Amino acid sequence: MVNPKDSIKYTSVVSRKYYFYYKDLEQHLSDFMSDVFKLKATIKGPLFYSINNIPLDEKMHAEFFIPIQEDYLDVTEDMHFHSYFCIDRMISTCDLADYEASTETSYGELLHYMESNYLRQTTPIFHIVSGDRTLPYLFIKIGVSAQSAEEIWL
Repeated sequence: MVNPKDSIKYTSVVSRKYYFYYKDLEQHLSDFMSDVFKLKATIKGPLFYSINNIPLDEKMHAEFFIPIQEDYLDVTEDMHFHSYFCIDRMISTCDLADYEASTETSYGELLHYMESNYLRQTTPIFHIVSGDRTLPYLFIKIGVSAQSAEEIWL
C-alpha cells in the first residue's frame, strides 16, 4: 500500500556519501555509524539513506544520514552537518519482510503509483531503517511532483 502524503523532516543531521558494491551496504552502514559514535554524537532519530543512481553495474552511489541531538557537530572532512533536512511531497511504502527480496517489489509499487497518478520523481529513493531487532522494517520514500499537461501527453 502506498502512502501518498509523506515527508522526511529532521534537525541536526550528519551525512556521508559512499560508492560501493551493493552487497557491502551493511558494512558501510556499520562503518558510518561507528564514525558518528567516534564524534561523540547522540543519536535522536532513525538511520536513513538515499540511493543516488540505478546500480546497473551493482555499484551504488549512496548517502547515509543520521539525526543527532547536538545543535552542531564538528564532522570529518568527508562528512556533512545539516542543521535542517526536509523533503516534502513524498510517497512511501513500508517493508516488513526481507529487505533485499521485497525492495524491488516496493520500488515497482511506487513507480506504478507515480505512473497511475501522473507524478514524476523529484528526489533519489530514500530508505528509512526502523523498528528493532525483533521487528525490523524499512520505509521506502520518493519525492514527487505533478506532471505538467505537456509531460502527460508527450
